[in-house]
Amino acid sequence: MITLFHAIQSLVPGAEVSVGMYDKAIIWHKPETAPVTTAQILEEQRRLQQAYDWNMYQRNRAREYPSVQEQLDALYHAGVFPAPMAARIRAVKEKYPRYTAQTAEPQMFENPVAKMTVEQWLAEETKITDQEWLAQQQSASPMTREQWLASQQQIKKTPAPVLLRDSSPTMTAEEWLEQQKTAQQPRQMTREQWLAEQANIK
Repeated sequence: MITLFHAIQSLVPGAEVSVGMYDKAIIWHKPETAPVTTAQILEEQRRLQQAYDWNMYQRNRAREYPSVQEQLDALYHAGVFPAPMAARIRAVKEKYPRYTAQTAEPQMFENPVAKMTVEQWLAEETKITDQEWLAQQQSASPMTREQWLASQQQIKKTPAPVLLRDSSPTMTAEEWLEQQKTAQQPRQMTREQWLAEQANIK
């Protein structure tokens, strides 16, 4: 929207002036500036607003037009450019090629991760390296490769003991359940019994 301030700047470029927000009062800050009449300002505001409205089609088109880059690229592919300009554009395109699977670095597509079954994965997990096997042989209890693999399988099959949060000794879930069965239940009493017991304690 064209304001009174825009109209004044159009009539007197660079004018130092204030326009009230509510009462639209115009205050000139430089006395030497020849003020224009209110009628002239209102007429200029009407003229500028009309020109702004008439050019609405330009703003609407600009929002929906393809970008200049898209238009020029379309003209290049259509073969409209002169030969020298087309050669310059082609040189830039060759210098910075578009990323594709063919132009990507070869190592990105080499050695893809092979899919394996659950059985194959378990077999991979139970493998032992030469360094691990030698370390076992140098330990206090030497064992063969087969013995070590058997011990690893046994470790995986043995369930871990259940550790209770508030109990100091370690016990299994079955032992804890058995202990709960034999635990003494808290004694139930009425309010009167509790008051009588408290009186005896005192």
